[in-house]
Amino acid sequence: MSWGQRDFMVPGRSLAVGDRGMAATSHPAVTLAAVEILRSGGNAVDAAIAAIALQGVIDPHMTGIGGDCFAIYAPASGKPVAVNGSGRAPAKAELGWFRQRGLASIPDDSPHAVTVPGAVDAWCRLAGDYGSKGLDEVLAPAIRAAETGFVVTPRAALDWARYADRIERHQTGAPVYLPRWRRARRRQQAQSSRTRRDAAPDCARGTRRVLRRCRRRRNRRDIEGAGRSDAA
Repeated sequence: MSWGQRDFMVPGRSLAVGDRGMAATSHPAVTLAAVEILRSGGNAVDAAIAAIALQGVIDPHMTGIGGDCFAIYAPASGKPVAVNGSGRAPAKAELGWFRQRGLASIPDDSPHAVTVPGAVDAWCRLAGDYGSKGLDEVLAPAIRAAETGFVVTPRAALDWARYADRIERHQTGAPVYLPRWRRARRRQQAQSSRTRRDAAPDCARGTRRVLRRCRRRRNRRDIEGAGRSDAA
């Protein structure tokens, strides 16, 4: 990467600069949600959680609440904080069980390839320990997009079309994700870039469950902390 002056007389991309914060994602609406959190007084942790939650709704090929979370947070003072929110293998996923069923490998679209998600607890931990806003505000963009709909970008439409056949085989996932692809495909055929898809109530309910889980986790930690204080 060159830090020198580029030729402004030819097409190109200038280096992004800023002194009040910055966000970078693979989706314009997600980046905007992160920037808006920063503008409203949130910190980097708030913006990151808002961004990743929204992307799980409007660009689910890239991320989601059922996956992992790895984060490095650098506070204004002190050492950076690393959070490992990787998922663990299920407690009963023993090697013998797979061998008895003749499974020498696990297909990547099989339920057996799914770990116990670590993302949600990582979000809760990050928000509780280092965030400055409540999760109700931080998760609001994701919930709003799921409830009211959003514009399907050309890249997201391409990914839905590319992987639709993988989802069609699963009765539980198809009703949640495939309606978006079908509308995106119709939009592509009509060559329109402003088609909005319908609401995704399942995604909205899932994000609200994340909010409730984090609240329970925070309350449990508060109770445990109070108990230790009383004991001391």
